[in-house]
Amino acid sequence: MPETSALRVEVPRKLKPLLFPKRYKGAYGGRGGAKSHFFAEQVLVRCYRQTTRAVCIREVQDSIRDSVRQLLIDKIQKLGLGSFFQTFESEIRGANGSLIIFKGMQSYNAETIKSLEAYDIAWVEEAQTLSQRSLDLLRPTIRREGSELWFSWNPRYKTDPVDKFFRKNPPAEAISVMLNWRDNPWFPDVLRKDMMNDFAEDESKAHHIWDGAYGSSEGAILSRWVNEAEREGRINDTVTFDSNGPRIDVSSDLGFRDTASWWYWQRRAGGFAVLEYEGDSGMDADDWIPKIQENVLRLTGGRQAMIWLPTDAKVKTFQSKHSSVEKFLTAFGHDSVAIVPPSKKGDQISAARTVIKRCEFNKTRCDEGLDGLLAWEFEWNDDNNVFSREPLHNWASHPGDAYAYGSQVMQEHVVETKEKAQARQFMAGEHAMDSSITMDDLWKIHDQQVNRRARI
Repeated sequence: MPETSALRVEVPRKLKPLLFPKRYKGAYGGRGGAKSHFFAEQVLVRCYRQTTRAVCIREVQDSIRDSVRQLLIDKIQKLGLGSFFQTFESEIRGANGSLIIFKGMQSYNAETIKSLEAYDIAWVEEAQTLSQRSLDLLRPTIRREGSELWFSWNPRYKTDPVDKFFRKNPPAEAISVMLNWRDNPWFPDVLRKDMMNDFAEDESKAHHIWDGAYGSSEGAILSRWVNEAEREGRINDTVTFDSNGPRIDVSSDLGFRDTASWWYWQRRAGGFAVLEYEGDSGMDADDWIPKIQENVLRLTGGRQAMIWLPTDAKVKTFQSKHSSVEKFLTAFGHDSVAIVPPSKKGDQISAARTVIKRCEFNKTRCDEGLDGLLAWEFEWNDDNNVFSREPLHNWASHPGDAYAYGSQVMQEHVVETKEKAQARQFMAGEHAMDSSITMDDLWKIHDQQVNRRARI
């Protein structure tokens, strides 16, 4: 057994900040960054140097095989601590009274979680799957003086509780480090070959696996193209309304006592600018109409907007004596409200995947909506063990549907680009001597012609 003072553990330079005391420590990124190896070694070092109780946690642990137990056993041998630690089926014990156990958070409730109150370290592996309930139970439970909570994870969605905790608005006593294979000086050649093959086969998927990019599920609908837009610089804060361009289109998804989502678009030469996203729940048409009017005024300085409502807006989707359509028609006028033409969900998704390749997004104003597009995914079919062709109905389906409806409308304009150019040339020539006709008037005339078949 090595002397305490002689025990040395090498760590990637980027992880050095995690060696100092901190209440919350996080390490996240893609495969091959040595996150799990780092925390496994640090648990053993801490238990070896002083009597420590540590619990290694996953959200779901159906058996001990799901835990990090084997990783810890391998590290014990690597560090030459085999004579100090005793390994058992469900725990590891140190000669100085240290104890390491393995638990799944889903097995705990408000009463049973109290059994962890005397523990010094809680290490949550695969923390991207940790639920908000589990995080809320765990944080106040690990309460001993000097106790720490460690989290290692591969980013999945911005909305995952661990991501929001560390990366959106972390508390003062939290520190997190992102590291990938590039930061690991011991990155093995066998993984390097796997990585190169993954990038050659599916670059977007490889960016998630190896670079820690958001979006992971094989059933993801748009995350690949959102990440692509991010890499290409098409998500930034320079995307604003062009006063020389056409008016704004607003696409929506509405639901009775449900979340409503709104995307604000402007057509551009060769593509589309997505200026803003807004979504909320518990609001009806009377609440949304003034908000949309205010948003359009703020974005455009007073130009009109074209409001696109989903097909089911013809029924009473909000709690109201009148349909959503009637209320929007009254507020915006018959020339500024239309129903998205009926189509199959597969065609809507196809339109979204086509149009997103030509979109630029305002990073700040579309942030929550982009989170939804990253998380939008097909529903898993347990009977057939495959993803279905219908999106899962959850919070992400609202921004996803609203974006797909807007893409369907935008795709109409892509198809009719030549017709639009001819119409503009004709109208410009017809009204060339009329100084009262503005470019906005010409766009309005064109929009009325293009959208006529969708009128109510």
